[in-house]
Formats: sequence, structure tokens, C-alpha cells
Amino acid sequence: MELAEVHSLIDRVAAVDVARADRGALCVLVGEVQRLMSWCESRQLLNAHHLADVSSFPENDFAGAAHTNLRGAARVFERSAVVQTMPAFGAALASGDITVEHVDTVGWAMRSLDAPQRPQLITQARRLVLVASHGSLDEFVRVVRDEVRRIETDDGVARLERQKRAARLRAWFDQQSGMWKLSGEFDPVTGLSLAGLLDNTIATMFAKAVPDGCPADPSAKQDYLRALALVALMQRGGADAVSGAGTGGGGGGVTGRAEVIVVVDTTDVDNAGRPRVDWGFPVEIPLRVLSDLAVDADITTVVVRNGVILHAPGQLDLGRSTRIANRAQRRALRALYPTCAIPGCAVRFEICKVHHVHWWRHGGRTDFCNLLPVCIGHHHKIHDADWAVTLSPDRSLTIHLPDGKLMTTGPPGPLKRRAA
Repeated sequence: MELAEVHSLIDRVAAVDVARADRGALCVLVGEVQRLMSWCESRQLLNAHHLADVSSFPENDFAGAAHTNLRGAARVFERSAVVQTMPAFGAALASGDITVEHVDTVGWAMRSLDAPQRPQLITQARRLVLVASHGSLDEFVRVVRDEVRRIETDDGVARLERQKRAARLRAWFDQQSGMWKLSGEFDPVTGLSLAGLLDNTIATMFAKAVPDGCPADPSAKQDYLRALALVALMQRGGADAVSGAGTGGGGGGVTGRAEVIVVVDTTDVDNAGRPRVDWGFPVEIPLRVLSDLAVDADITTVVVRNGVILHAPGQLDLGRSTRIANRAQRRALRALYPTCAIPGCAVRFEICKVHHVHWWRHGGRTDFCNLLPVCIGHHHKIHDADWAVTLSPDRSLTIHLPDGKLMTTGPPGPLKRRAA
């Protein structure tokens, strides 16, 4: 859209009295607001593209300016890369003819294909834009999927291998509900196997009766029973659980012990002057449940003050004997850093790399004072994009960016960071 058209669109949207508008007028208004939103999104993608040229840490700059987090900023940069590769989609977004959901669909298609296959999709950009502009989003998704299958000339074998490599399972605590959540995706073959295993477990466990408290709604009921079946499979050793499920005995199998890192922060005290204890859960758990958990869990207690470890079991200094951090060092780091140590990064510690601040290849030691958890993306920035990181004795962090900017933090505070 030309700037004059954007101004006209804003005036039309602002002039509507939504409280008095009828159904037809409101539908027109929804469409015009969506066009305006698409134009704004196109401007943000353009902003992101140019910000990447002038900033050493464009995601951080974008997140701060847009009042979002690094994950949300990274998604904008992913979309920006798509429209730079397929400019027809950028133009259609700027005209208000498509939405960012269309851009995300094309981005998924690009990632689904091997690099040598992607040019074939790019040549179809204009045709795909026409489909996106004149049909529903669901129809566009179907067309894009068909195009991906057409490009894949090996009967889907290569795609299945990519799907297997793309298997993911995410686990997190939901702050609002207090529930532990799982979200996973698997290749179709594995998915069918898992679905069959869950269905068989449900049939075996609940053949005669469903448990008390089972929802009456059919969909909610199946979700509930599937959750119980998954718990049974994990607790009783996978498929072997089926033989003893629901009978009150047997089962055997391997039951994994939860690892709990208890952090005692002497700088954070309660009203009675006692140090607060953080059990490592981002949601509140009743004391009686914690007592039960303590019987079965593998518990490690770490005592900290102002970012300094006062007590942690195990050997924390390994010198030059090994490059790999040991379990004791990772536990101590986890007590201080629930997430990547780079400010604002929400990538969980469990999937971070342990980085040698004074690089191993330059003579750095695998001692606790030289170790820092960073996510894969920021580890790449440090090693390949000239980020210089220094760590003071109290673990205050300073990051020197190539453009001369500095990012600094004070000592890590685990209780405060988890509450943020």
C-alpha cells in the first residue's frame, strides 16, 4: 500500500463507531483492520532486516524496542528471512492481501525441504501468493503441503528421514495453571506407534471402569485417560507396563528418579530472618507433596550468596584434565542459572552448552569460575560473531559486542530470576 492509502485506511477504521455498527459494517471493519495489521507487520519485517545490518545483537535490540522477549523477536527475524527470499510474499503482506500466518506456512515449507529443493518452491512464489490472496488460510496450507510433496520425488522417504530428525519434546511448567506440560511432535511412523501404545494401555487399564473424577465430556475423557496411560508407561517401564496396568500389582520396569536441585540463597531471607529455600519448581508445591517427593527424588543441596557458591557437592574444579563439565559442575551452574546466562534469553539450562569463558583452545580450565551456560545460538555468537564475554569473581557478566556496545549483569540470583 502507498502511504496515502495507509492514512486513508487508518481514517476509515477510526471513524467507525463499533458500538453502533451492524454485522456487515463490523465484518468490513475486521477486514480493514487486518489489512492495516498486515501492513504494520510488513514494516516490522523490514525493520528487522535492516536492524540485522547495523546491530551486533539485533534480536535483543528488537525485543527491547517492541517490549517482547527474545523468542518473539527471533520469530520476527525468521519471517523477515522468508520474505527476503520470496519478495512476492513481502509485497503481498505490505498490500494487506495476506497475513503473517501465510508467511509462517511458507517458512515451514522452506524448512521441510532440503536446500537443493528449495529453489523449486521459490519459483512458485507468485502462484502461491495468488492462492493466499484469494482463498482461506486452510486452503493455502493444503496447497503448500501439496507443493512440498510434489517437489519431493522420492515417495516421501527423504521427508520421513527429516521428520525423524525433527522430533521434539518440550516440557515446561505453566505459571498460570501450575501444571507441568508436554508438547511433542514425532514423525508419522513413530507417532502411530506411540498412539497405538497409548490406546492399548488405555484399553487394558480401563477395560472395566474408568477412574473416579474422569470427565464426562468425551474429548476431555480421552485426554484424561491418555494422560494416565502415559504416566503408567513412564512409571512401569514403557510397554512392559501394559501387562500389569490397572491390576494393582506387578508392572516392574524401571522408574526414573526425579533430580531436584535445592538452592539455599543466604542473601534472600524470610520474615523470620531464615534463608529462603528454592526447590527448583517455578510453581508452588504443597509441603506434604515435597516431603513425599524427597523420598523418591535424587536431591542435591546448593548454598549460594550473591552469585557465589558457598556449598555444592562434588568436584567443581577439574583444571585441564578434561574439557567436559562434570555432573557436579552442571548442578552448581543450574543452581545459579535457570536459563541461558545471556540477559533476556529464556532458553532453559537443560538445553544449554557449558561454555569456557577463557576458551579451552586458548588454555582455559574446566574450573567452575570459568564456566557459563549459554544456549546454542549465543554460543555461536561468542565463537563466531566476535562477542567477548568476561566473568568477574562474583559472576557479574560483561558482554562486549562488535559494534562497541556493552551488556552487563550483576551476580545471578536464582530465586528472583525464577520469579521473573
